[in-house]
This record gives sequence, C-alpha cells and structure tokens, in this order.
Amino acid sequence: MNGTGIAVLVEQWRSSLAIPGTPNEWESKRLINGMGIAVPRAVFIPPENAKTPDGDLSVLGGPGRCVVKVCSGDILHKTEEGGVLLDVAEPSLPAAVSSLQQRFPKAAVLVEEMVSSRGSEIIIGALHDPTFGPAVMAGAGGILTELYKDVSFRLAPCTAQEARYMLEELTIYPTLRGYRGLCADVDSLALIIERIAELAVQLIDQGCQLDINPIVWDSKRWVALDVKLVLA
Repeated sequence: MNGTGIAVLVEQWRSSLAIPGTPNEWESKRLINGMGIAVPRAVFIPPENAKTPDGDLSVLGGPGRCVVKVCSGDILHKTEEGGVLLDVAEPSLPAAVSSLQQRFPKAAVLVEEMVSSRGSEIIIGALHDPTFGPAVMAGAGGILTELYKDVSFRLAPCTAQEARYMLEELTIYPTLRGYRGLCADVDSLALIIERIAELAVQLIDQGCQLDINPIVWDSKRWVALDVKLVLA
C-alpha cells in the first residue's frame, strides 16, 4: 500500500471512530490490519452487551485458549490495571468477560485467540520528534522493552532496506536469523516497519504515538498482539 492509499485509509478510519480522537485497541488494530498487518482473530463486545454473544465466538476458530481484555481508548495500561486475562479456556469465557465488565462497566471487552509464537517479541512504534518530525522505531518488545532499551530509530518515511538496517542494529537481531534454532522472516518484518513509517507521515503529529508491542512470528506471519494509538 502506497502513501496515497494509506492517507485514504486513515481518513476513512478517523471518521469511523466511536469516540473521535480516542481509538481503542479494536479500532487501532482495524487500522493496521487494513494496511496488511495481521492481528489475532477477535470478538468485540460493546459495553452495553450483558454477556458474550455465543454466535460471534465462531470467528475465533473453535475450541482453544483465548485472551480477554478490557478495550477502551482511555485505558492504555491494561495489564497494570488488571484488565487482561490470559489463557482462558472457551468454557470459562462467559465468566471471564463478565468479570471484566463488572470491573470496567463503561468499557468494551475484546476476546482474542491466543497466538502461539517462537522467538523474540518485537516492538514497532511511530512517534513525532519535536525537531525532526515523524519517526519510526523498532526493537526488543514485550514486557522487557523498557529494561533492555534495545531499539533503533529512523525518520519517516523510510524504505524497507533502511528498516532492515534498523533490525540489524539490534542486539536481538541474531534471534531473528537462526540463533539456537530461532528464526523469522526479517524481510516481511522490514516491510511492516516501512508501512508503519508511512503511517507515521500520514497520522503521527506532535503529541501522537503508536506502539505495536509485541508483534510476534507465528511460523507463518508476523502478528500484532497489542496495539496502542494515542492521537493528539
């Protein structure tokens, strides 16, 4: 998708937000999925629903483990606030959804398939530098992002080749290239970074920030497990 296509997508997406200027995780994932970046299969349960609609769960692909999350643009740190339930078995979903609805009565709930992955968790971000403008970031993701601080930056837009150089600068780069049997598709990850850099040009103004953390390799494709988007 080129810059013009992303600009059109962003404009349509902005107009579809339930709360203008305050996207929730479901809406943020819908934006990046429209750019060709995979996200987990999910069911969105609005706050007015009393329970999980049983029919909607078929999109998750049948019996298996799920993640149940509070979904609100006003709640950015879901885990810290007790808004994420992991490894929930399908028979336990109604109780899990109900518990989050009681804890966060004004928020929606997101039920997602649990995605199995192997290898490093990656963070990809977009931000606005006060001096240079929109920029893109990639690095070691997951809960250790702030501890390791293993990240690389480029101004946006950037090419897939430049994004590849970003990845090669990371300490964890060997885990993407076969270290101890770990491997992933580096070229497709570089293309995703290139798309996020173009999105930064179209969307990220001063005060805005996008974090995809983590994005993981599931043996076939990169999947964005969590997406936070703050608009000015």
